Amino acid sequence: MNFADYLFENIRDTAKECIISRDGILTYRDLVSRTDSLATRLVTTLGTGNECLLLSENNPFFIIAYLAIIKSGNTALLVETRITDSQLAAIYDQCAIRASCVQTKFLSKVTGKDNIITESVLPELTPVPPFAGIPVQDDDVAVVIFTSGSTGAKKGVMLTHRNLCANTRSIVQYLELTPDDRICATLPLFYCYGASLLHTHLRAGGSILLSNNIFLGGVIRDINTHHCTGFAGVPSTYQILATRTPFLKEKLPTLRYMQQAGGQLPNKYIRMIAGAFSEKKFVVMYGATEATARLSYLPPDNVLSKLGSIGRGIPGVVLEVINEHGKPVQPGEIGEIVASGDNIMKGYYGDPEGTAEVIKNGKLCTGDLATVDEEGYIFIHGRKKNIIKSGGYRISPNEIEEFVGSLDGVLGCVVVGLPDEIMGEAVVAIIQHAGTGSEPGLKEAILNRCRQQLPSYKVPARIFFVREFPLNASDKVDKLALTATVQEELKKNSRAGQ
Repeated sequence: MNFADYLFENIRDTAKECIISRDGILTYRDLVSRTDSLATRLVTTLGTGNECLLLSENNPFFIIAYLAIIKSGNTALLVETRITDSQLAAIYDQCAIRASCVQTKFLSKVTGKDNIITESVLPELTPVPPFAGIPVQDDDVAVVIFTSGSTGAKKGVMLTHRNLCANTRSIVQYLELTPDDRICATLPLFYCYGASLLHTHLRAGGSILLSNNIFLGGVIRDINTHHCTGFAGVPSTYQILATRTPFLKEKLPTLRYMQQAGGQLPNKYIRMIAGAFSEKKFVVMYGATEATARLSYLPPDNVLSKLGSIGRGIPGVVLEVINEHGKPVQPGEIGEIVASGDNIMKGYYGDPEGTAEVIKNGKLCTGDLATVDEEGYIFIHGRKKNIIKSGGYRISPNEIEEFVGSLDGVLGCVVVGLPDEIMGEAVVAIIQHAGTGSEPGLKEAILNRCRQQLPSYKVPARIFFVREFPLNASDKVDKLALTATVQEELKKNSRAGQ
């Protein structure tokens, strides 16, 4: 089934508000009509089975163009708005792009390209006869998401109509979404997490508020003004809200639940939020772009009793932690998380070797190391590629980050391994501090606590302080940029000491 048709399959009230943004309100009738009109135009000008790039911020244009590309039987290629000119040029060289839907403010990035569509097309999208989505095979690629990645290289994750339908169905089920739900969406729609908010609320017949506030604290006003029932964020979202805004003191009477994914939120923030909003559901989730969006969730009733867990597999997903022999680990043992289900990507665009590295025997090898408890709840210990090798020890940054992050005066902590002539790699802690007290005093206090509570080989060899963590386009901490900053600081110190 064409995924766009799947999203609109259960619409009962076409006059209901669907998309709310600073550009106005779209009802379901508006959205379907404009999607059909643009899809008709795309079929007429391009045909089907082609690739269409989409470059836009969160707005009605993005949503209409996205749905129209899919409904017309073409493939939407999603790229982040902060993409560099060289990265975008590489995507154009790699792909067979026949048209580009580009927000006007980003036109300079696509100078010289043919078949460019901007938001100026919206007033031209007059009603057309109802347009049934172009028939597709379940395994046809509907969307390619070019991830921001942890290495700097862009990977195009190919998601099929089957992938999108399966993951959307599962998320609607475990979040118990209904037509009464309205999500306050701050995450970019070109990111799989942001896209899943759009997918699930359209499928449920609910509504989406596009909250594009420059300052995150504005979401408090948006939630209350627009009577939102749901909110979604990555770890940095909740850390900023908890430490820089009055979020934890708010009542938020219409809010039914909050969902968190996109990385591990330190336990102290989970306690803070669960304590401040004891009557609301706080859903911890885990996923990957390669899994369409979501792989596991922790039921809200277990958020404190299973603190730090990512839960268990969502409906339709088999999630396991296996050892090097491919067997499930026993409680307390460390292994790799692998997943299977209809939500697992078709592969990486133009990269069969990269695909074969992560999809083995039909299962997605996530690269995340974890263990399980006696009830099968999964607890992540770190990334295989992020393991620090220091003095013969293999060290996962997660334990150190969680411990340091729990200390007074610390808002957040990122631990990396940097080259060291003696140890191979040195454990380096980069700390976002609360801005109270002196850095030397805080540094010594942190090191003393680490020496008391951690094995000696896990005690940071160096500590650096930052006011803010740099974030990538998905609002996750940009570890590449952070590491580069620290390395440059070390070089300066080295030159100064010569």
